[in-house]
Amino acid sequence: MCIIVDANRLGAFLAHPAGTDAALLRAWVDRGGRIVYSTGGAFAREVGRRTRDRLLTYVRAGRATLVPRERFADDEHSLRADPDLRSDDPHVLALARATGVRLLHTGDADLMADFRNKKFLDRPRGKVYSTAANAGLLATTRCATRSSRRR
Repeated sequence: MCIIVDANRLGAFLAHPAGTDAALLRAWVDRGGRIVYSTGGAFAREVGRRTRDRLLTYVRAGRATLVPRERFADDEHSLRADPDLRSDDPHVLALARATGVRLLHTGDADLMADFRNKKFLDRPRGKVYSTAANAGLLATTRCATRSSRRR
């Protein structure tokens, strides 16, 4: 069970106490879910060092997987040039494609549209956990992280 958490939601996810949406997600991670992320590219610019350090505690606990940017940098570059891309987050889409993770936690409407777009993510399609109302997605999402093969 894996999820990508967009930089715009990481603060709430890591906050103490967490808000309702993030609290459900943290409980899911504590029960065996896993965050998949990368510290390269735009992610490094979007989150601070303190946040990255806190994510490393999740890695050490086996609750997060750090994916090297090199695994998806070429795909990110191609996506950035795609005229159909609505968001400014091709790194998130490229990470999802490289790992097979198809669940995203974000509040960015353009990224939600891109993540659900069949052109960018298919087989299976991307799903978005935006609020606690989407908690059912946490029960049905499996982690399909491709650890050793490239897309």
